[in-house]
Amino acid sequence: MRKSILSFSCALGLALLGMGVSAFAQVTTTRTGPNGNTHTTSTTASDGQVTTTHTGPNGNTHTTSTTASDGQVTTTRTGPNGRSQTTTHTVN
Repeated sequence: MRKSILSFSCALGLALLGMGVSAFAQVTTTRTGPNGNTHTTSTTASDGQVTTTHTGPNGNTHTTSTTASDGQVTTTRTGPNGRSQTTTHTVN
């Protein structure tokens, strides 16, 4: 539960930050484990949308995209199999 709240808070903060910045920003982090496997996380923010893509050592990816507009925060998660889930929160 705490991880979910923290993730939502971070996504909301990034989305709101992205709304005020019209420029495009990207951060990519690659972690390499002791056996040489890598995990890459790429986050982009542009015009009120924050998209994070995680790529594992076997090439599978999952993407989380968050947008904020008119008092609503919408998060869409897409897994490596292409299936997605959308959650919308209303901010009062």
